[in-house]
Amino acid sequence: MNPGITSKYFSGTNTFFARLAEAILRFRWLLLLLVFFLTIFSFYEMRTLRMDNSNEAFFLEGNPTKLLLDKFRDTFGNEDLVYVLIETDDFFKADTIRLIRKLAEDLEAHVPYVKDMKFLGNVEYVEGVEGGIEISDLIENIPEIPDEMKLVRERAMNEPLYLDNLISRDGKTSAILLERERYPEEKVDPRKEIPPAVYKILAKPEYADLKVYAVGTPIIDYEMDEMTARELSLFGLVCLGLQMLILLWVARGARGVVTPLLVVILSIFWTLGLVGILDWTLSLMVAMLPIFLICVGIGDSMHIISEFQDQQDRGLDRSESIVKALALVGIPCLLTSITTAAGFLSFWGTVLKPIREMGIYAAIGVIMAFLLSLIIVPAVFSFGKNKKKGIEPEGAFNPVGEKKKSPDYRPVCVRLARTGRNDIFDRVLKRIALLNLKHPWAILCIFILMAAFSLFGYRLIEVETNSIEFASTDLPVRQAYDYVDSHMGGSMSMEVMLDTGKKDGIKEIEFLRDMETLQNYIDRHPLTSKTTSVIDTIKKMRRAMHENRMEYYTLPETSAQASEYLFLYETSGGEDLDKQVSFNYDIARITARTKSLNSKDVRTFTSDISMFVKKNINPSTKVEYTGTMPFIEAMSNYVAQGQKRSFILAFLAITCMMIIVLRSFKLGLISMIPNVFPVLISLGLMGFAGVYLNIPLMILSPIIIGVAVDDTIHFFMRYRREFNRTGTYEGALKATLSTVGRPIMFTTMTLVLGFSVFGLSDMYNVVQFGLLAAFAFLWALLADFFLAPAMMLLFKPLGAERQVSMVN
Repeated sequence: MNPGITSKYFSGTNTFFARLAEAILRFRWLLLLLVFFLTIFSFYEMRTLRMDNSNEAFFLEGNPTKLLLDKFRDTFGNEDLVYVLIETDDFFKADTIRLIRKLAEDLEAHVPYVKDMKFLGNVEYVEGVEGGIEISDLIENIPEIPDEMKLVRERAMNEPLYLDNLISRDGKTSAILLERERYPEEKVDPRKEIPPAVYKILAKPEYADLKVYAVGTPIIDYEMDEMTARELSLFGLVCLGLQMLILLWVARGARGVVTPLLVVILSIFWTLGLVGILDWTLSLMVAMLPIFLICVGIGDSMHIISEFQDQQDRGLDRSESIVKALALVGIPCLLTSITTAAGFLSFWGTVLKPIREMGIYAAIGVIMAFLLSLIIVPAVFSFGKNKKKGIEPEGAFNPVGEKKKSPDYRPVCVRLARTGRNDIFDRVLKRIALLNLKHPWAILCIFILMAAFSLFGYRLIEVETNSIEFASTDLPVRQAYDYVDSHMGGSMSMEVMLDTGKKDGIKEIEFLRDMETLQNYIDRHPLTSKTTSVIDTIKKMRRAMHENRMEYYTLPETSAQASEYLFLYETSGGEDLDKQVSFNYDIARITARTKSLNSKDVRTFTSDISMFVKKNINPSTKVEYTGTMPFIEAMSNYVAQGQKRSFILAFLAITCMMIIVLRSFKLGLISMIPNVFPVLISLGLMGFAGVYLNIPLMILSPIIIGVAVDDTIHFFMRYRREFNRTGTYEGALKATLSTVGRPIMFTTMTLVLGFSVFGLSDMYNVVQFGLLAAFAFLWALLADFFLAPAMMLLFKPLGAERQVSMVN
């Protein structure tokens, strides 16, 4: 083939892709070698990948929620607790206490970064004695006789600070609390070292008879990391298997199967390699990345291969078919890649860090898939023998683009190939064209009614961001959290910080009474399981000073008495005060524990407390909130805002691109309607089905519009080209559906089946995301095949029809 001649087939911007194809064919071996070495390099850089699913990892530096957490840590230390619960027949048995004490000491000795270990056996017991008070371990010596054990039980059950915290009310569940020290800054992610050490100890034979549950921030982060890595591999393999089955069905030959899969696999490796090079972190969202790239990236390859095979059917040899295929679909593929990348980059509309990063990773992967499609598909399909050419009739379209007298400009082999194929896809596409031509108004009205109905459903959507609520009940970590909720004080907490703004401010009795009022209100709230604060310590001291009588479990009457009790506590060996108040006694904390709450209940809880503070607490005291619940509330707000912002950004960016690409403001706006419709109908389904808007579903709208627009671009660009050729909307519709209809159907099949793979996840919100995305892409196909043609036939955005005597 003479490469210079082939370029003469085309004009305008198509020439670039024709010449690019010629260059790729000329240097195919060199390019394939370059791809090979870049893939090896990406594999090498992937070794540095690291996960981070911690709560604080969701927020950008400088975020108010994160700054409050940093302030809390600076004041009270690391809040990363490991909470180990042990289910027994009765904790108050000598052998049971002995075994649990051994486990507790084992955990303290071998788990890294343990600052303090508490269980019922070594917690403080404050008791009034002659001449003052005595602070000792609640169980210094394990009782061997029933009366002594009965006394220990009574002391434990009468201590509000430990009940539903270290021992359940029925005495059958005890807990070991491991408090963390500040992590060393030189460590990349020291939190990851904790859970394996805990699990290793719990797996020892001597503890085999204990039924143990472990929870806490390090545990849930570790389990999420493990699940992410597990599902990353599972999703990728299953999705690749499904895509292979589709390609085996629709592709012609082994190359049509292997090449698209090779493109998307390499795009995943290259993307993850780049993430490793830039030392970025991965989160639970990265489990979605392979599916995104497989389902989205495979489209460019399929369009190029489909057009290549189409050109071979027209009688061109391999090289000519490749050049013409890239010239015809190169621009649409480029534009679809840009619009899809723009959809992913719209994730910058949210302030949640993992979502932003996911948008960058996916956008990079889409562009890499496009570049790899341009290199690998032409290179692979350039090898092999040429098909035998049909006999060209007089008047056919000759190789240099000259027009002859025959009204049918296509070679005989093209007509035979077209009429001979007539498979199920062609028959379906012909039926679709006929329905559009006969009933355009009916089709348009049906879509309008469905859109209006969906808008009503969208108003019913509520936000939910508590990740443990979405975890499968088959997961051990979910079972552990459920056990804490049902047998102990609850697995969720909020830290209320009260800042007096002055040294020794918390020793003032007026402040202490305000703080007690607030703690009592929180304690009585129907959602609260337990509260603790320095108020409990002061009351405990006053009770001890009055012969351990419960009627004196109250605040003292004066500031001087409060200061004296705190001083006496410290000098008597009390060790817990630094966890309750700041060093200068200017800030105190109230820890409120609840069962695992959904986002709606969290908002109710925090709102009730905030209203109470405004009405009842001295304005000079600054009250701030941090911990699990404020994180969930903040994420809930950011999810609701981010969903709207990212969709708007994606819509505006893609609309502008479509107007420029189609060179028509009217046609650009019309082309966006089939892309918005699947977003509306999927959101409507969410509302009517009671599906919560959560972090994965937050990105559903921009993904739908960013991916669905790919097929829309191919449809509308081909429609314009066919209209210029035929001069009629009917002829353009038939020609468009018969050419790009097949690859649009195939790419939709890959999207629907690919995103359905998320149904295998152990996280219900990820399952919902996958199924809703598959539902949306199916409707995107229906919108492209019915809504878009109906609007083109009715509104005629390309101008008046005309008679065309010669083909350009």
